[in-house]
Amino acid sequence: MKNIVTNTPAFTVDIFNEGVDVPEINQVILLRPTESPIIFVQQLGRGLRKAEGKEFVIVLDFIGNYQTNYMIPIALSGDRTGNKDNIRRSLMEGNNIIKGSSTIYFDEIARERIYKSIDAADLNQIRLLKKEYQSLKYKLGRIPHLKEFDEMGELDPLRIIDKKGSYEAFLRDYEDDFTVKWSDKQYQFLEFISRKFASGMRIHELALLRILIDESELADLWETLLLNRYGITLDEAARNNVAAVLRGDFFRGERFHVCLAEQKEGRFFLSDLFAKALIDDTFKAAVRELLEFGIYRYKRDYAKPYNGTQFNLYKKYTYSEVCWLLGWKKEEVSLNIGGYKYDSYSKTYPVFINYEKDEDITATTRYEDRFTDPSSLTAISKSRRTVESDDVQNAVHSEERGILMPLFVRKNKDDQSSKDFYFMGTMRHNGHLHQFVMNDTDDVTAVEIGYKLDTPVESNLYEYITEQSL
Repeated sequence: MKNIVTNTPAFTVDIFNEGVDVPEINQVILLRPTESPIIFVQQLGRGLRKAEGKEFVIVLDFIGNYQTNYMIPIALSGDRTGNKDNIRRSLMEGNNIIKGSSTIYFDEIARERIYKSIDAADLNQIRLLKKEYQSLKYKLGRIPHLKEFDEMGELDPLRIIDKKGSYEAFLRDYEDDFTVKWSDKQYQFLEFISRKFASGMRIHELALLRILIDESELADLWETLLLNRYGITLDEAARNNVAAVLRGDFFRGERFHVCLAEQKEGRFFLSDLFAKALIDDTFKAAVRELLEFGIYRYKRDYAKPYNGTQFNLYKKYTYSEVCWLLGWKKEEVSLNIGGYKYDSYSKTYPVFINYEKDEDITATTRYEDRFTDPSSLTAISKSRRTVESDDVQNAVHSEERGILMPLFVRKNKDDQSSKDFYFMGTMRHNGHLHQFVMNDTDDVTAVEIGYKLDTPVESNLYEYITEQSL
């Protein structure tokens, strides 16, 4: 390949998508469409290699890839989650997503067009997932394992899980070489483990299930093993939360009322149904792979939680995951939480901020929550509150009452692809307190509360959250 003359054009179909390293390439002409971000990244990457005397690369698009130009920030950031909020943030951050001395700039017109492309895209349509899956299978010559999607830089397998419930359900429906036969109950077990634990967000259930399956004689020591292997200690609320989750009593929704393990006299055992399902060696192997993948993801993404919490700074969490990781007795629906909720059992008080509000919402829900600087937040209580209301007083006196107040923020709640919030750390009252009558009402009161964040919001995320959307 070193003898290739770079001034001589070469026309290929798929051959040069990957596995070819010609750093001197300084122009890429796109003559075929693609809806796959992975293929687009590979095609664009042919011209992004540095070489002596090469200052830039020209990309000429003759076939309308501008209609799928949401793939540009995906290509530059390397994000594989398919999350539109992540892609928008990558676009806004521009130069910050590229390491080294390279620069990139999107003018306002280009940004607006890419934002519209992001809004219109269906990034998790099954046709695209199947195509990207087949690309990896073709490389490997066999059905890929979950971890291989990460190792090969392909699509995030959590996207398949989000779409189909489990990787195995995807294979059952779309892969001819997948020939195992399992019961509906076995697939329900796989969906529960996949949807709730495969992300690696918390190690507790993953570690315990692995012990119960492979080291059952150590079940009495699981808390000691959790401490020795992962440096985690449990309080009573966390113990009860783990038990409720594995009993199938914590999460809402019939498909999550699945009992994986039970406690008898303080000791955990696999449930009879789950133990029976594990007699099938192929099913047991699939469960083991899921647990190992979750543990790997925990070590990679979540092993350094923020002080005194089970959350990682600037990672994203849904309402359900916040209830779970705070150790509540049961998952609460978002309508019951609203902008915040105090849980007396765990002594936690999460605050949720939708930074951009819909102009059509009612006056009593049009809260003007706002950052005044990266360390300071002004948030509005629920309507019909006074400075003497219990929830207001708990917020004001959280520190002295031993109440943990984690902050979660998302840019725009109306983006249906972004159901989760950025964890911004913990906070406490800063002394500002003001009761007022809400706009467009006669006598409905609320309270403006000032907070000091224990950790200032990092600059790129702060700019993204507070920037007015195009």
